[in-house]
Amino acid sequence: MEESATGDFLKKAARTPLRGHHLMAGVHLRIETNFEPILRVARETFEEVPAVHEGVKEVRLRFWVEDARHAGATRTKPYFRGLDHLVFAGFDGRNSLLINLRDRYGLGRFTYEVASDANFWKTTIFPVLLTVLGPSVGLTLLHCACVAWKGSGLLLAGESGSGKSTLSLALAQAGFDFLSDDRTLAGEYQGRLLAWGLSAEMKQIAGAVAYFPALHRVKPDNHLNRQGALRFDPVKIFGISHVRCCEPRWVVFLERQPSPAFYLTSVPPDEAARRLESHLHRESPEVRETQCRTVETLVTRECYQLRYGGDPHMIAGALRTLVTEGWKAGKSLPRTSPRKQLQPEAHCEDPLRRFRATPLACQVLLMGRSIRVETNSRPVMKQVEHLMNRFASPVSLDSQFLWKIVAEPGEEVAVSWPAMTAFSDNDVRYINLGQRSFIAVDLRARQAVGVLPEHFASDEPGFSSVFLASMFYLTAPALGLVAVSAACVAVEGRGLLLFGTPGSGKTTASYRSTRLGLDFHADQAVFLEVKTGKLCAWGDFWPAAFRPDTAEIFPELASQLRSLVYCDRTFLCIPKNPSNASAARSTIPVGCIFLEREAGTSPKLVPLRQGETSARLAAFVPFKDDAGSLSERDWTFKALSRLPAYRLAYGNDSSEVAVFLRSILSTHRPMEEPS
Repeated sequence: MEESATGDFLKKAARTPLRGHHLMAGVHLRIETNFEPILRVARETFEEVPAVHEGVKEVRLRFWVEDARHAGATRTKPYFRGLDHLVFAGFDGRNSLLINLRDRYGLGRFTYEVASDANFWKTTIFPVLLTVLGPSVGLTLLHCACVAWKGSGLLLAGESGSGKSTLSLALAQAGFDFLSDDRTLAGEYQGRLLAWGLSAEMKQIAGAVAYFPALHRVKPDNHLNRQGALRFDPVKIFGISHVRCCEPRWVVFLERQPSPAFYLTSVPPDEAARRLESHLHRESPEVRETQCRTVETLVTRECYQLRYGGDPHMIAGALRTLVTEGWKAGKSLPRTSPRKQLQPEAHCEDPLRRFRATPLACQVLLMGRSIRVETNSRPVMKQVEHLMNRFASPVSLDSQFLWKIVAEPGEEVAVSWPAMTAFSDNDVRYINLGQRSFIAVDLRARQAVGVLPEHFASDEPGFSSVFLASMFYLTAPALGLVAVSAACVAVEGRGLLLFGTPGSGKTTASYRSTRLGLDFHADQAVFLEVKTGKLCAWGDFWPAAFRPDTAEIFPELASQLRSLVYCDRTFLCIPKNPSNASAARSTIPVGCIFLEREAGTSPKLVPLRQGETSARLAAFVPFKDDAGSLSERDWTFKALSRLPAYRLAYGNDSSEVAVFLRSILSTHRPMEEPS
């Protein structure tokens, strides 16, 4: 794992000492960060408050910014995906967010360059947070533009292309206050139904220049969905007035006509509610109930349908006249049959794909633990069952953890797995593999979720060695397992743990040991646990990874080796003891070997003192993670440091190491429980 050499891959030691308290759409927002410019943008975007208001729902956000500079980064279109209550936002390979909807908080990791971009926070990051987190704190996201007249809100609803943005700008130029041009949040605050905008910016199609000549000064934003669309600050370009919230009084459903027209009719409350609800995103039943109550309250206000066409300024003038002098509508639309509440499974969009089906499921027994795995991918299920169920153990079938893994179709087929970065906070930690793949774990909910492209799911060595291995690393502490970076060989249930820096020969020495009758349990990671007062070790389940010259060293493996490309490095992978059942069981460690590869050195085995062993072991903890029991971790490392330990220096012949390993295993027996 990238950054694992620092011992803090999850950034558990990251400090975010700066605090800010704000009111965001009627919700208290607490921001923690190590980067003051983020708080400055928040003060410009939201109302600053001194502390938490009693009875107001709170959202906590934690943003950590890297010290290092990353020149030459290319801004790409953000990527959003979710599963259940966890939502991921990838802005590029190093900038990302994870949002926990159940506990109403978000955490994110950013580069200095992105964190310094105030406009990006105002137009993308903060609106994303409002959109995703809003429903979990009682806000309803309406597919409406909104303007206000003396505090009274006019909501413009309609399908895409109905002219919401164009008409909201024309109304703002006609004297209305601008709130939002496409999406509006509505919710109860201090006993009133209020509406809030997501961003102070506006976007228009390129053709709007015909009605708003000042848009000639705005450059097209190619990051928007529609090529040639214009994104801008209407206050700066047009000098209009912007407000943060208003109290909705009118709802107008727009129906654009090809020729000039203005025909206004009343809309019955049940029909208005049905139309508004048809654009709500899919949510949990509890959230859905709150949204329906908000809509029911909203449609008790005046609701109209406007069939219109022609110059938006003329339409805006007519609407202003109605607002100031009184609404005069034509014949109402016919009242419809009694409204039934929509079933979210059948009618609501799921743009984040949080509720997508994972119909393939199995219960796997891994290292004495029971994990339920759900997926939508047959290649994923095939690999999970093949790799994990060989670790059979007599345990209860009740799941101790849930893994959900989703594979998505993609146009591009990457030749290598992208670099990984990670962040964590309390019970949640996540890894992003590039921009479009992620793994997130909620230890309190005992659930892990992951999303990746189909071509990565079909890459057997990469999927198991990179994706599944990472998911298990994050899950293991909650299952009572302590990970160390080591290889392991064993005979008759007694094992040796091999430690060494990359290139020290752990994998080749372990493979050569199989020729001498030893079992090959692990070459990268060993997971330790305390069982009936004794220390036990499990080997990793993913393939052994050799360096590219392995085919020359072991020509008999040439037909079995499969390539894994991670970033700019290539490895050759092969299953460890695929037909040896003993390698799928735990072993009792009887010693630790620290390999030191030195060209021209004659093999030499040097015993280590216990204090020296403890110091050396500290360097082989994969990364800091405070999950699981601290007392169990302490006991585990105490027991490990009491085992006989050696420094084994050797030259380039790993077969010499294998001979020493067999010799040591033939003499050492398991240690007793430490006092």
